[in-house]
Amino acid sequence: MTSIIPRTTFRAGLNRSSATAPASTYRVAAKTLSTSAVRRDVLSELENQLHPRELIERKRKEFEEKYGDKLNKKAKAEGVKDLDSLKLKVLAPSVKAALKAKKAKDAAAAAIKLEEEEEQFNKDVEGQKSASAKLSDAVERRLQEREIKKKEGVKSQAESDRAGIKPLSSIINLPLIHLTPHDTNAISQIWTAYHTSHPTLSNSFLSAPVPADTYKSMLEVAKRNPFFVLPLPRLTESLPSGSTSSEAAEKGEIKTDEYEMFYLQWIFHPTPEKSNPPTESTEPLPLNTSVIFTPLEEFKKQGEWSQPFLTLTHYTDLAQTHNLVLMRGEISPESASGPNGSSTNPGFLLSQQQAQLLALALQRFYCTSIQPSGERAKDTQDRLNRAKALVDFRERPEQWSWEGLVEQAYGGLV
Repeated sequence: MTSIIPRTTFRAGLNRSSATAPASTYRVAAKTLSTSAVRRDVLSELENQLHPRELIERKRKEFEEKYGDKLNKKAKAEGVKDLDSLKLKVLAPSVKAALKAKKAKDAAAAAIKLEEEEEQFNKDVEGQKSASAKLSDAVERRLQEREIKKKEGVKSQAESDRAGIKPLSSIINLPLIHLTPHDTNAISQIWTAYHTSHPTLSNSFLSAPVPADTYKSMLEVAKRNPFFVLPLPRLTESLPSGSTSSEAAEKGEIKTDEYEMFYLQWIFHPTPEKSNPPTESTEPLPLNTSVIFTPLEEFKKQGEWSQPFLTLTHYTDLAQTHNLVLMRGEISPESASGPNGSSTNPGFLLSQQQAQLLALALQRFYCTSIQPSGERAKDTQDRLNRAKALVDFRERPEQWSWEGLVEQAYGGLV
């Protein structure tokens, strides 16, 4: 504790005292400046810093001792017994006022907060109502669209069921065809390109545009002769190693000494009485038709339950507006329980070449009523022989002979 007062200063004081005072005076001064008094002051200061509550209490007592008489007089004047009662009486109003002010302030803050919360709640309610209204409108629109689509789907399905074929409107956009006028050549190109360039349709479909007059002539012959048989050349099954399926379909060679007889049947479907959009023509649209091809041996075993290998469908929707009938051929896919598929068109019962040969042979026999311009005498005789073959097959099946049928069907082609 002695380090609080520097030692050098204390010695300097002693030296100055010894130089100017007698010995007795020196002793008094030395006693007055002893370190014990300084130590007590420092300890007292430290005690006050370490125990502030005791200091406060001591000051309170000193205050009461100093002003005790005045406080007692004030207590008697206020009619209270002691200083504690006086404090309560004097301080109570100010405390109550402070509490009242605090309550008023808290009430005002609570009112403001409640008003803000109510305003925010109203905004949320309005936003929720707006969102709910938008959601209701969206749901209502979806329901209406769904109902319209459902009706259109039912109508399309009904038309498909009634016609027995997939409607042309589900294959191409007919309203767009009529809205942005396309001529016959443009529609023919669109129809052919769609089936030949499509990645999944090129192996299983074939297509062709047919002039409406040609189709009408075929239709009249088909109504009289709805059944017939056609020979179909077989394809070689030996293919170069490493060939892909698309290359196989192109490289399959036709065997001119092996043929398989195919049975064909025409099916007539109802069509609308008037064209859409309407035209000036008073005649109804020609009937839509399907031609089903199946091997003759398969037909003999299964009859009407036999598996079709190829189906040619003729759409007459554009017959009056564009003088055009669209033909679409669909090759049946191979099934596990059905006949074996084509080796050159894996997954399907016929190759593209075979399907095209059947479609060409069909036209040769059912276009016999049309005489081409500049037809030679031999060609005329061949055309009449084909017409006679149809009639003989219908009227005299027991006397009908398939000899010469290959030449009539593919003469000049194979």
